[in-house]
Amino acid sequence: MPFYHTVIGDELNFTNHLYSAKTEKEFENDLCYLLKYFKPIDVFTLIKIKSGEIQNFEPSFFLSFDDGLSKIHQFIAPLLLRANVQATFFLNSDFIDNKALFYRYKVNLIISHIHEFGLTEQQLLGIGKITNLNFKDKTDVIKRLKECTHDNNFELDEIASLLKISIKDFLENEKPYLESQQIKNLILSGFNIGAHSCSHPRYDLIDFDNKLSQTNKSVVVIAKAFNLDYKLFAFPFSDVGVSKLFFKEMETKSIYTFGTSGLKEENLKMHFQRIPMEYTSKYSAKTIIKGELFYYILKRIFGKNKIKRD
Repeated sequence: MPFYHTVIGDELNFTNHLYSAKTEKEFENDLCYLLKYFKPIDVFTLIKIKSGEIQNFEPSFFLSFDDGLSKIHQFIAPLLLRANVQATFFLNSDFIDNKALFYRYKVNLIISHIHEFGLTEQQLLGIGKITNLNFKDKTDVIKRLKECTHDNNFELDEIASLLKISIKDFLENEKPYLESQQIKNLILSGFNIGAHSCSHPRYDLIDFDNKLSQTNKSVVVIAKAFNLDYKLFAFPFSDVGVSKLFFKEMETKSIYTFGTSGLKEENLKMHFQRIPMEYTSKYSAKTIIKGELFYYILKRIFGKNKIKRD
């Protein structure tokens, strides 16, 4: 179950300080590798296999993408359609139609600005005042920026304003996210849509009620907006620290959920683990999949191949 976020071309790259997205050619190569050894299946086939409703005797793969970025409509979906590959796209309800920007993409924009223009002494002092921290130089600031969480959203907006970076202009001009009509087109083309929380917080840093709120609200908003008769949800970042009680709540609402822990076994009947295909360094699908299979064999020897939850 490989998953990606986006691919990059010649356009502004707003992920380069966070992870190494594949180029269009690199993604095509990944897809060729997957299709050589695995049969593509859609999310409903995946669910039927897990429930035992159907048996699957072929090596298969289920492909998905997180964050609902516009490159999906521009490049990824057309390529998948030509290759006859289905996929599921998980969207943050707050970001559809470029209404707001994920805090980590704000971090990336700010770091890019600092690398290009540096920081004046006055700006360094200003950022220190906003964050209540003392910074020696821009390296200190960048290190702090990379440590920011969802709770630092307001600080990031203030820092951007101080550096004369307009988040609003970026959203309007670059349009990093899918727009409603593009999403409807994807659905008409046979792709499936799921939720990815409202605003993309780390679930291990928010309490149980916020976990439920971020999940339920995003699932309901997306299902209603696009007339979906199914409920899918992918955890932002990961499902680390999410309790069995949370998953029981999801089951009562018939929400199928997806994590990011790689090739691991789950005892939960409506939860799936996916394989990240983007890291700080670039690796081919061949390298990642072989690595996951080898690592799974090692974990199995030591009984670490199954996820245990409180």
